[in-house]
Amino acid sequence: MRIAIDGPAGSGKSTLAHALAQRLNLTLLDTGAMYRSVTLACLQKGVDLEDNDAVAQVAREVRIEFMSQDDKTQRVLLDGEDVTAAIRTPQVDAAVPTVSAIPAVREAMVEEQRRIGSAGNVVAEGRDIGTVVFPDAEVKVFLTADMSARAHRRAQQSSIDDPAREQEILDALKKRDEIDSTREAAPLVAAEDAHHLDSSNMTVEQEVEAVVALVEKARAAGGVQAEPPVQNEPAKQESAVPVAKPKSTTAKKKNDDKRTGPMRLFARHEPEEYYEHPVREFPVTSRALLGAAILVCAGISKVLWPWKVENGKTLWKAEGGQVVVMNHVSMLDPVVIMVTEWTHGRRMRPIYKSEFDGHKIVNWFFARIGGIPVERGTADVKAVRRAQRALQRGEDVLIFPEGTRVYSDDQEVEIHAGFALMAQLAKAPVLPVAIVGARDGAPGGNKPLRPGRVWLGVGESITFDQIAEKGRKKQAKAMEKRAMERVYALRDALRAAHPGKM
Repeated sequence: MRIAIDGPAGSGKSTLAHALAQRLNLTLLDTGAMYRSVTLACLQKGVDLEDNDAVAQVAREVRIEFMSQDDKTQRVLLDGEDVTAAIRTPQVDAAVPTVSAIPAVREAMVEEQRRIGSAGNVVAEGRDIGTVVFPDAEVKVFLTADMSARAHRRAQQSSIDDPAREQEILDALKKRDEIDSTREAAPLVAAEDAHHLDSSNMTVEQEVEAVVALVEKARAAGGVQAEPPVQNEPAKQESAVPVAKPKSTTAKKKNDDKRTGPMRLFARHEPEEYYEHPVREFPVTSRALLGAAILVCAGISKVLWPWKVENGKTLWKAEGGQVVVMNHVSMLDPVVIMVTEWTHGRRMRPIYKSEFDGHKIVNWFFARIGGIPVERGTADVKAVRRAQRALQRGEDVLIFPEGTRVYSDDQEVEIHAGFALMAQLAKAPVLPVAIVGARDGAPGGNKPLRPGRVWLGVGESITFDQIAEKGRKKQAKAMEKRAMERVYALRDALRAAHPGKM
């Protein structure tokens, strides 16, 4: 779900966007923070702000991300570093107008905004979100208010209680509206399918309820925009906001958003649709394929590698989604645990390296069994968000933090972080699991594939309430460390109980 909120300065866009993000558990796409982040990067690198080409190059190279926190606030990450406070300094305040005025910077930011929004579930506010950045957003709102109400809000925000000063703000807003509505580059314009909302006499709560109702209508229609409600048309008065007419009337409403709408039988669905939909809502053909694959794998594996799960109830009796982490010794590992989950009525989504998507058949198949690709070695926000939504739907997410199959205890292993962040965002527990007996049959390992008994050990789930460290980042590090220690402790216990099994 993408919600685009446009409107003039002082109309309350930011307040509404923040409230919606909290209410609907969406990522708040703070476009202003993005320009501030570019400005900060330029200041840190010593780039001359008058050198448009150099500033634009910085804008194209930086990676900006948004992460929610437990207290409902949002962190801004610049190339992986938390800059939430750093972008609000007086130095950045003074420099950001120069940076944001560069057309090439704006182009780079629009591209970045689209990248962030491509994962869905965002609310963005600005002056051209619904017309330029997300012209196919599921819900578009053009928020306005009469001029006096906007001036009064700005005065209150600045703790100003002076009629003369408020009049100055009013005059400035009139001038700003004229500039925004007549400028050649991205003028302030309401999208043809935007819902006009006049907030002059509305509380924030009433605004939120109005937009939530639009969201529910869009979801019920499978992503189709509802007709703009005529009762919320902006007042036809001298103080109303001047709105430029769109240069083109060819914009069309989308009949069905493939990412959030229902998955129809016999329709051609892209892999992204499978990443965003619950496994139980896959088309019946895909669910039949998954069921057949599970049954075949179960039959073959049980005959060749008769496996047994110890303490399995912790795995399949859990309430809600959980992040399952385990050691990785062979291609049999995901088969055993996914078969176990499926046969006990749970659904699991394995996280796999995106390199596999280079093979079209593999990409096609992995999508239909619920897999979610991750680009290793990067802060793959899209994969994290997809996993977060799956966990919040009650699906389990399977991750092999070792990142590759481990053929011997002497092999150097790098633990890939990220699973703790997924659990944090979804407020889900982490479940350590270990497997032994499969290594000596590892394809590509030192020994050929051969039959043998396999054991799977399930530990007790770990929640963030059990982590003593304070601070989101420290908690995540502590969770990663504790979870992997539990995995290896389980593995060692299984080896001790079943000698000779690796």
